[in-house]
Amino acid sequence: MKHIALLLLSLAACMSTPSGSTCPPDTADRPTYDNFGREFMETYCTGCHSITAINRRGAPGDQNYDTIDDVRAHANAIDAAAAAGPDATNTFMPELGGTVHAAPTKAEREQLGRFLACEQL
Repeated sequence: MKHIALLLLSLAACMSTPSGSTCPPDTADRPTYDNFGREFMETYCTGCHSITAINRRGAPGDQNYDTIDDVRAHANAIDAAAAAGPDATNTFMPELGGTVHAAPTKAEREQLGRFLACEQL
């Protein structure tokens, strides 16, 4: 039984996102919704991707990132648009026209990729 658990843990660590990001094996290094995801989404995404967004700037109505469940449901799409990893640096989002913040840094995009990979476990 112990061997099966280790095998499943190893397979989970190898799962990746469209950017090629993987979840860090050490739980102390894992980005979570509380220590990373919520703030990233609020800073860069929910201005358009929120059920309460006043001006969605063309964001599809079914693409809302207000909760961790919303983020999990759209993790691959978010990664493909905004995350960075060994296979790609995706910069399609966020669109920055008229926003009050700069684009995410490459380090933030890499952290986003790891966060999304962890959420898919």
